[in-house]
Amino acid sequence: MKKLFILTIAITASLLFVQCKKTEVLTEEVISTEKSLGNVLAGSNWEVLTVVSVPKNVNISFSVKHPKMNFSNDYIEMKLGRDICSKHYMMSNGNITVDFASCAITNPNHQSLSDLLEGEFQYIISDNGNEMILKNNSETEVTLRRVAQLGTSTPVSTSMSINTTVQ
Repeated sequence: MKKLFILTIAITASLLFVQCKKTEVLTEEVISTEKSLGNVLAGSNWEVLTVVSVPKNVNISFSVKHPKMNFSNDYIEMKLGRDICSKHYMMSNGNITVDFASCAITNPNHQSLSDLLEGEFQYIISDNGNEMILKNNSETEVTLRRVAQLGTSTPVSTSMSINTTVQ
C-alpha cells in the first residue's frame, strides 16, 4: 500500500513539473513573438551621417554637428541644430513609410534631408545595431548611427543645517 501511495505522489509530481515547464516555454515564445512583431525603432535615437540622392543630385555629409532623429511609436522627431521637424511614420512588412511633417527649417541641408525623408524606405540595421541605412526605390539613402543614451537618474537632494550659537 505504501509503494502505491509513493508511486502515485511521484507520478503526480512529475506531471505537475512537466505542465509547469510547458507553460514557461509557451510564455517565452509568446513574448519573443510579440517583441519581433513590435516597432523595433520606437525609443531609439540616431544621428545622421550622410544623405545621398542620385536623382536629386544631393550628397550631404555631416561631420561635426550631426542632425538627430528620435523615433517614438509613430513620429520621428528630427533635431537639426536650431531647426526642428516632426514627421509621422508607420512600419509594415519590414519597411518604414514616412509622410506628413511639421517643420520649421532654415538650413538648406536640413531642408534637403527633410524633403528626401518622405515615402517608403527599407531599413537595414547592422549586425551590432549601431548603424542603420534607410533606402528607397528612387536611389535615396540615409545613413544613421545609433546615439548612446544615458540613463536617467533620481535627483539627489542635499540639505545642510548650520547651527550657530550666539553668546
